[in-house]
Amino acid sequence: MAYDLLIKNGRVVDGSGGPSFYADVAVQNGKIVGVGKFTESADRTIDADGRVVAPGFIDHHTHYDPQALWDPLCNYTVQNGNTTVVVGQCGQTIAPARPGDQEWYLKFFADAEAIPLSSLQNGVNFTWGSIAEYLDALGQRRGVNVGALVGHSGVRRYVMGEAASERAEATAEEIESMKQLVREGMLAGALGFSTTPKDRDDPAGVAAEEERYILGSVLGELGSGLFQVSGGSPEGVYASHRTAKELSRRNGRPAIYNLVSQELNDPDGWKEHLQWLEDSFKEGIRAYGSCISITAGPIFNLRLGLDVPQDEDLISPHIMFAGMPTWDSVMARPTPERIRAFRDSEIRRALSAEAVEGTVAQAAPGTDRRGSPRGFFNRRWDLVEVFMAHQERNRQFEGKSIEQLAQEQGKGIMEAFLDLSLDENLETHFLCVDRNVDVDSQRQILGSPYTVIGTTDGGARPDTMDRYEYSTNLLGYWVREKQVMSLEDAVYRLTGKTALMHELHDRGFIAPGKAADLTIFDADTIASKPREPVDYPPAGANAKHVRRGAIGIDYVIVNGEVLLEDGEHTGALPGQVLRGPLHQG
Repeated sequence: MAYDLLIKNGRVVDGSGGPSFYADVAVQNGKIVGVGKFTESADRTIDADGRVVAPGFIDHHTHYDPQALWDPLCNYTVQNGNTTVVVGQCGQTIAPARPGDQEWYLKFFADAEAIPLSSLQNGVNFTWGSIAEYLDALGQRRGVNVGALVGHSGVRRYVMGEAASERAEATAEEIESMKQLVREGMLAGALGFSTTPKDRDDPAGVAAEEERYILGSVLGELGSGLFQVSGGSPEGVYASHRTAKELSRRNGRPAIYNLVSQELNDPDGWKEHLQWLEDSFKEGIRAYGSCISITAGPIFNLRLGLDVPQDEDLISPHIMFAGMPTWDSVMARPTPERIRAFRDSEIRRALSAEAVEGTVAQAAPGTDRRGSPRGFFNRRWDLVEVFMAHQERNRQFEGKSIEQLAQEQGKGIMEAFLDLSLDENLETHFLCVDRNVDVDSQRQILGSPYTVIGTTDGGARPDTMDRYEYSTNLLGYWVREKQVMSLEDAVYRLTGKTALMHELHDRGFIAPGKAADLTIFDADTIASKPREPVDYPPAGANAKHVRRGAIGIDYVIVNGEVLLEDGEHTGALPGQVLRGPLHQG
Protein backbone atom coordinates (compact mmCIF):
# COMPACT_ATOMS: atom_id res chain seq x y z
CA MET A 1 0.00 0.00 0.00
CA ALA A 2 1.05 3.62 -0.42
CA TYR A 3 1.22 5.62 2.79
CA ASP A 4 0.50 9.32 3.20
CA LEU A 5 3.75 9.78 5.12
CA LEU A 6 6.69 7.52 5.84
CA ILE A 7 9.37 8.50 8.35
CA LYS A 8 12.41 6.32 7.82
CA ASN A 9 15.59 5.44 9.71
CA GLY A 10 14.80 7.42 12.88
CA ARG A 11 15.59 6.66 16.49
CA VAL A 12 12.09 6.12 17.85
CA VAL A 13 11.53 7.29 21.41
CA ASP A 14 7.95 6.13 21.67
CA GLY A 15 6.68 8.04 24.72
CA SER A 16 6.44 5.00 27.00
CA GLY A 17 9.71 5.60 28.81
CA GLY A 18 11.06 2.34 27.42
CA PRO A 19 14.35 2.03 25.51
CA SER A 20 14.53 3.76 22.14
CA PHE A 21 14.93 1.77 18.93
CA TYR A 22 15.51 2.31 15.22
CA ALA A 23 12.49 1.92 12.99
CA ASP A 24 10.31 3.52 10.35
CA VAL A 25 6.94 5.07 11.19
CA ALA A 26 4.11 4.81 8.66
CA VAL A 27 1.21 7.26 8.65
CA GLN A 28 -2.15 7.03 6.89
CA ASN A 29 -5.23 9.24 7.31
CA GLY A 30 -3.74 11.06 10.27
CA LYS A 31 -2.97 7.88 12.22
CA ILE A 32 0.15 5.83 12.82
CA VAL A 33 -0.50 2.56 11.03
CA GLY A 34 2.81 0.80 11.60
CA VAL A 35 6.22 0.93 13.26
CA GLY A 36 8.83 -1.27 11.61
CA LYS A 37 10.74 -1.38 8.31
CA PHE A 38 8.73 -0.54 5.22
CA THR A 39 9.45 -0.90 1.52
CA GLU A 40 6.14 0.52 0.29
CA SER A 41 5.94 3.93 -1.32
CA ALA A 42 4.52 7.05 0.32
CA ASP A 43 3.21 10.40 -0.85
CA ARG A 44 5.96 11.91 1.25
CA THR A 45 9.03 10.32 2.81
CA ILE A 46 11.14 11.95 5.53
CA ASP A 47 14.61 10.57 6.15
CA ALA A 48 15.10 10.84 9.91
CA ASP A 49 18.57 9.30 9.99
CA GLY A 50 20.46 10.78 12.94
CA ARG A 51 17.26 12.18 14.41
CA VAL A 52 14.89 11.29 17.23
CA VAL A 53 11.29 10.57 16.27
CA ALA A 54 9.11 11.29 19.31
CA PRO A 55 5.43 11.84 20.01
CA GLY A 56 4.47 15.51 19.81
CA PHE A 57 4.97 17.28 23.14
CA ILE A 58 1.91 18.23 25.19
CA ASP A 59 1.94 21.63 26.89
CA HIS A 60 -0.54 20.95 29.68
CA HIS A 61 -0.71 24.36 31.39
CA THR A 62 -1.40 27.38 29.18
CA HIS A 63 -3.56 30.48 29.08
CA TYR A 64 -4.12 30.49 25.32
CA ASP A 65 -7.91 30.49 25.87
CA PRO A 66 -8.44 33.76 23.95
CA GLN A 67 -5.33 33.74 21.76
CA ALA A 68 -6.02 30.31 20.27
CA LEU A 69 -9.09 31.84 18.61
CA TRP A 70 -6.98 34.14 16.40
CA ASP A 71 -3.61 32.37 16.45
CA PRO A 72 -3.75 28.78 15.12
CA LEU A 73 -0.12 28.10 16.12
CA CYS A 74 -0.37 29.63 19.61
CA ASN A 75 2.78 31.72 19.27
CA TYR A 76 6.01 29.78 19.41
CA THR A 77 4.79 26.76 21.34
CA VAL A 78 4.87 24.76 18.10
CA GLN A 79 8.40 25.95 17.37
CA ASN A 80 9.42 24.15 20.54
CA GLY A 81 7.90 20.83 19.52
CA ASN A 82 4.44 21.03 21.07
CA THR A 83 1.57 19.54 19.09
CA THR A 84 -1.09 20.00 21.79
CA VAL A 85 -1.85 22.73 24.33
CA VAL A 86 -4.38 22.60 27.17
CA VAL A 87 -6.25 25.79 28.12
CA GLY A 88 -8.64 26.67 30.94
CA GLN A 89 -6.09 26.60 33.77
CA CYS A 90 -6.32 28.21 37.21
CA GLY A 91 -10.11 28.56 37.05
CA GLN A 92 -9.77 31.14 34.26
CA THR A 93 -11.82 30.68 31.11
CA ILE A 94 -13.81 32.73 28.61
CA ALA A 95 -16.72 30.29 28.57
CA PRO A 96 -19.49 30.02 29.48
CA ALA A 97 -20.34 33.69 28.96
CA ARG A 98 -23.68 35.45 29.05
CA PRO A 99 -24.60 38.00 26.36
CA GLY A 100 -23.58 41.47 27.49
CA ASP A 101 -21.05 40.14 29.99
CA GLN A 102 -18.25 39.19 27.61
CA GLU A 103 -16.15 42.28 28.37
CA TRP A 104 -15.73 41.11 31.96
CA TYR A 105 -14.02 37.91 30.80
CA LEU A 106 -11.60 39.86 28.61
CA LYS A 107 -10.72 42.29 31.39
CA PHE A 108 -10.36 39.39 33.79
CA PHE A 109 -7.87 37.72 31.46
CA ALA A 110 -6.03 40.96 30.79
CA ASP A 111 -5.61 41.66 34.50
CA ALA A 112 -4.85 38.11 35.60
CA GLU A 113 -2.33 37.28 32.89
CA ALA A 114 -0.92 40.71 31.95
CA ILE A 115 -2.24 40.47 28.38
CA PRO A 116 -2.93 43.73 26.48
CA LEU A 117 -6.67 44.30 26.68
CA SER A 118 -6.59 45.69 23.14
CA SER A 119 -5.36 42.32 21.88
CA LEU A 120 -8.28 40.55 23.48
CA GLN A 121 -10.83 43.09 22.34
CA ASN A 122 -9.53 43.06 18.76
CA GLY A 123 -8.92 39.33 18.56
CA VAL A 124 -11.88 37.73 20.31
CA ASN A 125 -15.28 37.70 18.64
CA PHE A 126 -17.73 36.10 21.04
CA THR A 127 -19.82 33.69 19.01
CA TRP A 128 -20.57 31.38 21.92
CA GLY A 129 -22.39 31.28 25.18
CA SER A 130 -21.84 27.71 26.34
CA ILE A 131 -18.66 25.73 26.85
CA ALA A 132 -19.66 23.42 24.01
CA GLU A 133 -19.99 26.39 21.65
CA TYR A 134 -16.61 27.73 22.77
CA LEU A 135 -14.96 24.38 21.98
CA ASP A 136 -16.56 24.50 18.54
CA ALA A 137 -15.19 28.02 18.04
CA LEU A 138 -11.70 26.84 18.98
CA GLY A 139 -11.87 24.23 16.23
CA GLN A 140 -12.48 26.67 13.40
CA ARG A 141 -8.84 27.28 12.43
CA ARG A 142 -6.33 25.09 14.17
CA GLY A 143 -2.64 24.47 13.70
CA VAL A 144 -1.78 23.01 17.09
CA ASN A 145 -4.32 20.77 18.86
CA VAL A 146 -6.19 22.29 21.81
CA GLY A 147 -7.86 20.68 24.81
CA ALA A 148 -9.70 22.61 27.51
CA LEU A 149 -10.67 22.50 31.17
CA VAL A 150 -13.82 23.94 32.75
CA GLY A 151 -12.80 26.93 34.89
CA HIS A 152 -14.29 27.64 38.32
CA SER A 153 -14.12 31.44 37.97
CA GLY A 154 -15.88 31.25 34.61
CA VAL A 155 -18.82 29.19 35.78
CA ARG A 156 -19.12 31.22 39.00
CA ARG A 157 -19.32 34.46 37.03
CA TYR A 158 -21.87 32.97 34.64
CA VAL A 159 -24.18 31.95 37.48
CA MET A 160 -23.61 34.70 40.07
CA GLY A 161 -22.68 37.74 37.99
CA GLU A 162 -20.90 40.48 39.90
CA ALA A 163 -21.57 38.66 43.17
CA ALA A 164 -19.09 35.99 42.07
CA SER A 165 -16.25 38.33 43.01
CA GLU A 166 -17.85 39.53 46.24
CA ARG A 167 -19.87 36.81 47.95
CA ALA A 168 -18.23 33.69 49.34
CA GLU A 169 -21.37 31.67 50.01
CA ALA A 170 -23.31 30.65 46.93
CA THR A 171 -26.93 29.63 47.39
CA ALA A 172 -28.02 26.03 46.95
CA GLU A 173 -29.61 26.97 43.64
CA GLU A 174 -26.41 28.67 42.45
CA ILE A 175 -24.35 25.65 43.43
CA GLU A 176 -26.64 23.36 41.45
CA SER A 177 -26.43 25.65 38.43
CA MET A 178 -22.63 25.64 38.61
CA LYS A 179 -22.55 21.86 38.95
CA GLN A 180 -24.71 21.58 35.86
CA LEU A 181 -22.32 23.80 33.89
CA VAL A 182 -19.36 21.65 34.94
CA ARG A 183 -21.28 18.53 33.89
CA GLU A 184 -22.27 20.06 30.55
CA GLY A 185 -18.68 21.09 29.93
CA MET A 186 -17.36 17.61 30.63
CA LEU A 187 -19.97 16.01 28.37
CA ALA A 188 -19.02 18.53 25.66
CA GLY A 189 -15.46 17.22 25.80
CA ALA A 190 -13.64 19.20 28.49
CA LEU A 191 -10.68 17.36 30.00
CA GLY A 192 -11.29 18.39 33.60
CA PHE A 193 -12.04 21.15 36.08
CA SER A 194 -9.69 23.92 37.26
CA THR A 195 -9.91 26.03 40.40
CA THR A 196 -7.85 28.05 42.86
CA PRO A 197 -7.14 27.80 46.58
CA LYS A 198 -9.40 29.81 48.86
CA ASP A 199 -8.61 33.52 49.30
CA ARG A 200 -6.90 34.05 45.98
CA ASP A 201 -8.15 37.32 44.51
CA ASP A 202 -10.52 36.08 41.80
CA PRO A 203 -14.04 34.60 41.77
CA ALA A 204 -12.82 31.06 42.39
CA GLY A 205 -10.68 32.28 45.29
CA VAL A 206 -13.58 34.20 46.81
CA ALA A 207 -15.66 31.01 46.97
CA ALA A 208 -16.14 29.21 50.26
CA GLU A 209 -13.86 26.20 50.71
CA GLU A 210 -16.58 23.58 50.25
CA GLU A 211 -17.79 25.02 46.94
CA ARG A 212 -14.77 23.83 44.96
CA TYR A 213 -15.18 20.32 46.38
CA ILE A 214 -18.89 20.21 45.57
CA LEU A 215 -18.20 21.28 41.98
CA GLY A 216 -15.32 18.80 41.80
CA SER A 217 -17.72 16.01 42.77
CA VAL A 218 -19.10 16.13 39.24
CA LEU A 219 -15.86 14.56 37.96
CA GLY A 220 -16.08 11.85 40.61
CA GLU A 221 -19.65 11.06 39.62
CA LEU A 222 -18.74 10.97 35.94
CA GLY A 223 -15.56 8.97 36.58
CA SER A 224 -13.50 11.09 34.20
CA GLY A 225 -11.32 14.20 34.04
CA LEU A 226 -8.58 15.72 36.16
CA PHE A 227 -8.38 18.66 38.53
CA GLN A 228 -5.96 21.56 38.18
CA VAL A 229 -5.30 23.92 41.07
CA SER A 230 -3.50 27.24 40.69
CA GLY A 231 -0.97 28.88 42.94
CA GLY A 232 -1.33 32.40 44.26
CA SER A 233 -2.83 31.75 47.68
CA PRO A 234 -1.74 33.90 50.63
CA GLU A 235 -0.74 30.59 52.23
CA GLY A 236 1.61 29.80 49.37
CA VAL A 237 2.05 26.46 47.67
CA TYR A 238 0.83 24.45 50.64
CA ALA A 239 -2.71 25.72 50.06
CA SER A 240 -2.57 24.53 46.46
CA HIS A 241 -1.28 21.13 47.54
CA ARG A 242 -3.99 20.82 50.20
CA THR A 243 -6.78 21.74 47.78
CA ALA A 244 -5.53 19.38 45.07
CA LYS A 245 -5.10 16.58 47.57
CA GLU A 246 -8.63 16.99 48.91
CA LEU A 247 -10.18 17.15 45.43
CA SER A 248 -8.41 13.94 44.49
CA ARG A 249 -9.16 12.21 47.81
CA ARG A 250 -12.88 12.92 47.61
CA ASN A 251 -13.33 12.04 43.96
CA GLY A 252 -10.76 9.42 43.00
CA ARG A 253 -9.51 11.57 40.11
CA PRO A 254 -5.96 12.88 39.57
CA ALA A 255 -5.03 16.48 40.31
CA ILE A 256 -2.17 18.77 39.30
CA TYR A 257 -1.23 21.90 41.23
CA ASN A 258 1.34 24.69 41.01
CA LEU A 259 4.30 24.46 41.76
CA VAL A 260 7.30 22.43 42.94
CA SER A 261 10.62 24.24 42.67
CA GLN A 262 14.03 24.68 44.27
CA GLU A 263 14.09 28.17 45.77
CA LEU A 264 17.40 29.84 46.52
CA ASN A 265 16.05 31.46 49.69
CA ASP A 266 14.73 28.09 50.95
CA PRO A 267 17.27 25.63 49.54
CA ASP A 268 15.82 22.54 51.22
CA GLY A 269 12.14 23.40 50.92
CA TRP A 270 11.77 21.25 47.82
CA LYS A 271 12.65 18.17 49.84
CA GLU A 272 9.73 18.76 52.19
CA HIS A 273 7.52 19.39 49.18
CA LEU A 274 8.45 16.11 47.51
CA GLN A 275 7.75 14.40 50.83
CA TRP A 276 4.22 15.87 50.84
CA LEU A 277 3.70 14.35 47.42
CA GLU A 278 5.11 10.96 48.36
CA ASP A 279 2.97 10.83 51.49
CA SER A 280 -0.15 11.67 49.47
CA PHE A 281 0.49 8.93 46.97
CA LYS A 282 1.14 6.43 49.73
CA GLU A 283 -2.35 7.30 50.98
CA GLY A 284 -3.68 6.47 47.52
CA ILE A 285 -4.29 10.09 46.54
CA ARG A 286 -3.13 11.25 43.10
CA ALA A 287 -2.14 14.89 43.65
CA TYR A 288 0.78 15.75 41.35
CA GLY A 289 2.95 18.81 41.71
CA SER A 290 3.71 20.66 38.52
CA CYS A 291 7.31 21.71 37.91
CA ILE A 292 9.26 23.59 35.26
CA SER A 293 12.52 22.80 33.50
CA ILE A 294 13.86 26.36 33.35
CA THR A 295 15.48 28.75 35.77
CA ALA A 296 12.97 31.35 36.86
CA GLY A 297 12.41 34.59 38.72
CA PRO A 298 11.04 38.10 38.27
CA ILE A 299 11.55 39.76 34.90
CA PHE A 300 11.88 43.54 34.65
CA ASN A 301 13.30 46.43 32.68
CA LEU A 302 14.14 49.99 33.59
CA ARG A 303 11.65 51.54 31.19
CA LEU A 304 8.50 49.93 32.56
CA GLY A 305 9.72 50.20 36.12
CA LEU A 306 10.38 47.85 39.00
CA ASP A 307 6.77 47.10 39.95
CA VAL A 308 5.88 45.15 36.82
CA PRO A 309 3.42 42.24 37.22
CA GLN A 310 5.10 39.00 38.20
CA ASP A 311 3.96 35.40 38.44
CA GLU A 312 3.13 34.70 42.06
CA ASP A 313 3.74 30.98 41.50
CA LEU A 314 7.40 31.60 40.80
CA ILE A 315 8.89 34.51 42.66
CA SER A 316 10.36 34.38 46.13
CA PRO A 317 11.74 37.19 48.29
CA HIS A 318 14.50 38.69 46.17
CA ILE A 319 12.93 41.43 44.10
CA MET A 320 14.81 44.30 42.54
CA PHE A 321 15.30 47.78 43.96
CA ALA A 322 11.97 49.26 45.10
CA GLY A 323 12.39 50.76 48.56
CA MET A 324 15.91 52.04 47.88
CA PRO A 325 15.78 55.87 48.07
CA THR A 326 17.84 56.82 45.01
CA TRP A 327 16.19 54.11 42.92
CA ASP A 328 12.73 55.22 44.02
CA SER A 329 13.55 58.81 43.09
CA VAL A 330 14.99 57.98 39.67
CA MET A 331 12.31 55.46 38.71
CA ALA A 332 9.56 58.00 39.52
CA ARG A 333 10.84 60.33 36.80
CA PRO A 334 9.61 60.44 33.19
CA THR A 335 11.65 58.30 30.84
CA PRO A 336 13.83 61.09 29.32
CA GLU A 337 14.75 62.37 32.80
CA ARG A 338 15.33 58.81 33.99
CA ILE A 339 17.77 58.24 31.12
CA ARG A 340 19.66 61.42 32.00
CA ALA A 341 19.87 60.32 35.63
CA PHE A 342 21.25 56.91 34.70
CA ARG A 343 24.04 58.64 32.78
CA ASP A 344 25.03 60.83 35.73
CA SER A 345 28.16 59.46 37.45
CA GLU A 346 27.22 60.76 40.92
CA ILE A 347 23.74 59.20 40.71
CA ARG A 348 25.30 55.97 39.49
CA ARG A 349 27.47 55.82 42.60
CA ALA A 350 24.38 56.27 44.78
CA LEU A 351 22.48 53.59 42.87
CA SER A 352 25.40 51.23 43.24
CA ALA A 353 25.71 51.92 46.98
CA GLU A 354 22.11 50.83 47.40
CA ALA A 355 21.85 47.91 44.97
CA VAL A 356 25.42 46.56 44.78
CA GLU A 357 27.45 47.42 47.89
CA GLY A 358 24.41 47.53 50.19
CA THR A 359 25.67 50.47 52.20
CA VAL A 360 22.12 51.89 52.12
CA ALA A 361 19.32 49.61 53.29
CA GLN A 362 16.26 48.73 51.22
CA ALA A 363 13.30 50.23 53.10
CA ALA A 364 10.44 48.08 51.82
CA PRO A 365 10.05 44.68 50.17
CA GLY A 366 8.94 44.11 46.60
CA THR A 367 5.52 42.65 45.87
CA ASP A 368 4.01 40.12 43.47
CA ARG A 369 1.33 40.94 40.90
CA ARG A 370 -1.37 40.55 43.56
CA GLY A 371 0.30 42.95 45.97
CA SER A 372 1.65 40.40 48.42
CA PRO A 373 5.08 41.26 49.86
CA ARG A 374 7.85 39.09 48.48
CA GLY A 375 10.93 40.38 50.27
CA PHE A 376 14.13 42.25 49.51
CA PHE A 377 16.66 42.27 46.69
CA ASN A 378 19.53 39.93 47.60
CA ARG A 379 22.21 41.85 45.65
CA ARG A 380 23.25 38.64 43.89
CA TRP A 381 24.33 40.12 40.56
CA ASP A 382 25.60 36.71 39.51
CA LEU A 383 21.90 35.82 39.41
CA VAL A 384 20.66 38.89 37.51
CA GLU A 385 20.78 37.82 33.87
CA VAL A 386 20.12 39.46 30.54
CA PHE A 387 16.75 37.95 29.70
CA MET A 388 16.00 39.59 26.35
CA ALA A 389 17.96 42.18 24.38
CA HIS A 390 16.05 44.44 22.03
CA GLN A 391 18.93 45.06 19.64
CA GLU A 392 20.43 42.33 17.48
CA ARG A 393 23.96 43.39 18.43
CA ASN A 394 23.22 42.67 22.08
CA ARG A 395 21.59 39.23 21.72
CA GLN A 396 25.01 37.70 22.40
CA PHE A 397 24.57 38.76 26.03
CA GLU A 398 21.32 36.85 26.64
CA GLY A 399 21.69 34.33 29.44
CA LYS A 400 24.78 36.03 30.84
CA SER A 401 24.75 37.48 34.35
CA ILE A 402 25.54 41.13 34.97
CA GLU A 403 28.50 40.01 37.07
CA GLN A 404 29.83 38.03 34.12
CA LEU A 405 29.18 40.93 31.76
CA ALA A 406 31.01 43.32 34.04
CA GLN A 407 34.02 41.02 34.23
CA GLU A 408 34.14 40.54 30.46
CA GLN A 409 33.88 44.28 29.82
CA GLY A 410 36.19 45.40 32.61
CA LYS A 411 33.45 47.50 34.22
CA GLY A 412 31.77 47.77 37.57
CA ILE A 413 28.45 46.00 38.13
CA MET A 414 26.32 49.14 37.90
CA GLU A 415 28.18 50.43 34.85
CA ALA A 416 27.67 47.18 32.94
CA PHE A 417 24.00 47.03 33.96
CA LEU A 418 23.13 50.61 33.09
CA ASP A 419 25.29 50.85 29.96
CA LEU A 420 23.49 47.93 28.36
CA SER A 421 20.08 49.23 29.36
CA LEU A 422 20.84 52.73 28.09
CA ASP A 423 22.11 51.31 24.81
CA GLU A 424 18.61 49.92 24.32
CA ASN A 425 16.65 52.94 25.53
CA LEU A 426 15.91 51.12 28.83
CA GLU A 427 14.07 48.30 27.04
CA THR A 428 16.47 45.46 27.92
CA HIS A 429 14.69 42.83 29.99
CA PHE A 430 16.52 41.26 32.92
CA LEU A 431 15.78 38.09 34.87
CA CYS A 432 16.45 37.98 38.61
CA VAL A 433 17.01 34.22 38.98
CA ASP A 434 15.71 32.82 42.22
CA ARG A 435 15.10 29.13 41.57
CA ASN A 436 15.79 25.92 39.67
CA VAL A 437 19.55 26.27 39.27
CA ASP A 438 20.82 23.38 41.40
CA VAL A 439 21.47 20.24 39.35
CA ASP A 440 20.97 17.70 42.13
CA SER A 441 17.66 19.15 43.28
CA GLN A 442 16.39 19.47 39.71
CA ARG A 443 17.35 15.85 39.08
CA GLN A 444 15.01 14.81 41.87
CA ILE A 445 12.21 17.30 41.15
CA LEU A 446 12.08 16.74 37.39
CA GLY A 447 12.52 13.00 37.79
CA SER A 448 10.03 12.46 40.59
CA PRO A 449 7.14 10.12 39.74
CA TYR A 450 4.92 12.57 41.62
CA THR A 451 5.63 15.65 39.46
CA VAL A 452 4.45 16.73 36.02
CA ILE A 453 6.77 18.84 33.87
CA GLY A 454 5.16 21.85 32.23
CA THR A 455 3.32 24.94 33.46
CA THR A 456 4.48 27.21 30.66
CA ASP A 457 1.63 29.70 31.20
CA GLY A 458 1.68 30.06 27.39
CA GLY A 459 -0.26 33.14 26.30
CA ALA A 460 0.26 34.96 29.61
CA ARG A 461 2.64 37.92 30.00
CA PRO A 462 3.36 37.92 26.26
CA ASP A 463 5.92 40.74 26.50
CA THR A 464 8.16 38.63 28.76
CA MET A 465 7.03 35.08 28.00
CA ASP A 466 9.80 33.00 29.54
CA ARG A 467 8.72 29.37 29.28
CA TYR A 468 8.22 28.52 25.61
CA GLU A 469 11.46 26.59 25.82
CA TYR A 470 10.56 24.23 28.66
CA SER A 471 10.72 21.25 26.28
CA THR A 472 13.90 22.22 24.45
CA ASN A 473 15.60 23.21 27.70
CA LEU A 474 14.68 19.88 29.27
CA LEU A 475 16.03 17.91 26.32
CA GLY A 476 19.05 20.07 25.62
CA TYR A 477 20.26 21.43 28.95
CA TRP A 478 18.98 19.03 31.59
CA VAL A 479 19.17 15.80 29.58
CA ARG A 480 22.09 16.27 27.18
CA GLU A 481 24.31 18.57 29.23
CA LYS A 482 23.47 17.80 32.86
CA GLN A 483 22.21 14.21 32.38
CA VAL A 484 19.58 14.47 35.10
CA MET A 485 17.47 11.82 33.33
CA SER A 486 17.50 9.68 30.22
CA LEU A 487 16.21 10.92 26.89
CA GLU A 488 13.52 8.25 27.01
CA ASP A 489 12.29 9.34 30.42
CA ALA A 490 12.28 13.01 29.41
CA VAL A 491 10.18 12.30 26.31
CA TYR A 492 7.80 10.22 28.44
CA ARG A 493 7.41 13.18 30.79
CA LEU A 494 6.64 15.49 27.85
CA THR A 495 4.26 13.12 26.07
CA GLY A 496 2.95 9.77 27.29
CA LYS A 497 2.59 10.61 30.98
CA THR A 498 0.77 13.85 30.24
CA ALA A 499 -1.49 12.21 27.67
CA LEU A 500 -2.53 9.48 30.09
CA MET A 501 -3.25 11.96 32.88
CA HIS A 502 -5.53 13.96 30.57
CA GLU A 503 -7.20 10.82 29.14
CA LEU A 504 -5.93 11.65 25.66
CA HIS A 505 -5.76 7.96 24.88
CA ASP A 506 -4.91 8.37 21.20
CA ARG A 507 -1.99 10.76 21.84
CA GLY A 508 1.39 10.73 23.53
CA PHE A 509 2.77 7.47 22.11
CA ILE A 510 4.19 6.14 18.85
CA ALA A 511 2.22 2.98 18.20
CA PRO A 512 -0.24 1.71 15.58
CA GLY A 513 -3.64 3.33 16.00
CA LYS A 514 -2.35 6.46 17.72
CA ALA A 515 -2.74 9.91 16.20
CA ALA A 516 0.26 10.93 14.14
CA ASP A 517 1.39 13.84 16.32
CA LEU A 518 5.18 13.67 15.99
CA THR A 519 8.24 15.79 16.67
CA ILE A 520 11.50 15.00 14.89
CA PHE A 521 14.61 16.51 16.45
CA ASP A 522 18.38 16.25 16.76
CA ALA A 523 19.20 15.21 20.33
CA ASP A 524 22.78 16.48 19.89
CA THR A 525 21.79 20.06 19.06
CA ILE A 526 18.27 20.76 20.33
CA ALA A 527 18.30 24.08 22.17
CA SER A 528 16.56 27.44 22.31
CA LYS A 529 17.23 30.35 20.02
CA PRO A 530 17.77 33.82 21.53
CA ARG A 531 14.64 35.71 22.51
CA GLU A 532 13.56 38.69 20.47
CA PRO A 533 10.64 41.11 20.80
CA VAL A 534 8.18 41.16 17.91
CA ASP A 535 4.86 42.89 17.26
CA TYR A 536 1.90 41.32 18.98
CA PRO A 537 -1.14 41.37 16.71
CA PRO A 538 -3.96 42.13 17.04
CA ALA A 539 -3.02 44.57 19.82
CA GLY A 540 -1.89 47.38 17.54
CA ALA A 541 1.11 49.65 17.88
CA ASN A 542 3.60 49.33 20.73
CA ALA A 543 2.46 45.89 21.89
CA LYS A 544 5.22 43.28 21.88
CA HIS A 545 5.59 39.62 22.58
CA VAL A 546 8.56 37.31 22.84
CA ARG A 547 9.65 35.21 19.89
CA ARG A 548 11.71 32.22 20.91
CA GLY A 549 12.14 29.37 18.51
CA ALA A 550 14.40 26.35 18.71
CA ILE A 551 17.31 24.84 16.87
CA GLY A 552 17.50 21.13 16.24
CA ILE A 553 13.76 20.58 15.65
CA ASP A 554 13.38 19.55 12.03
CA TYR A 555 9.69 18.69 11.80
CA VAL A 556 6.52 19.08 13.85
CA ILE A 557 3.72 16.87 12.53
CA VAL A 558 0.10 17.20 13.66
CA ASN A 559 -2.52 14.61 12.78
CA GLY A 560 -0.30 13.26 10.03
CA GLU A 561 0.43 16.59 8.31
CA VAL A 562 3.71 18.48 8.48
CA LEU A 563 2.91 21.68 10.36
CA LEU A 564 6.47 22.98 10.74
CA GLU A 565 9.51 22.19 8.64
CA ASP A 566 12.87 23.59 9.75
CA GLY A 567 11.01 25.98 12.01
CA GLU A 568 8.75 27.39 9.30
CA HIS A 569 5.00 26.97 9.11
CA THR A 570 4.02 25.01 6.02
CA GLY A 571 0.60 26.66 5.86
CA ALA A 572 -1.18 23.48 6.92
CA LEU A 573 -3.89 23.70 9.60
CA PRO A 574 -4.41 20.10 10.69
CA GLY A 575 -5.06 20.75 14.38
CA GLN A 576 -8.15 19.60 16.24
CA VAL A 577 -10.01 20.30 19.45
CA LEU A 578 -9.17 17.28 21.61
CA ARG A 579 -12.17 16.21 23.63
CA GLY A 580 -12.38 13.92 26.62
CA PRO A 581 -13.81 10.42 26.61
CA LEU A 582 -17.26 11.54 27.79
CA HIS A 583 -17.88 13.49 24.60
CA GLN A 584 -20.25 11.92 22.12
CA GLY A 585 -20.16 13.73 18.83
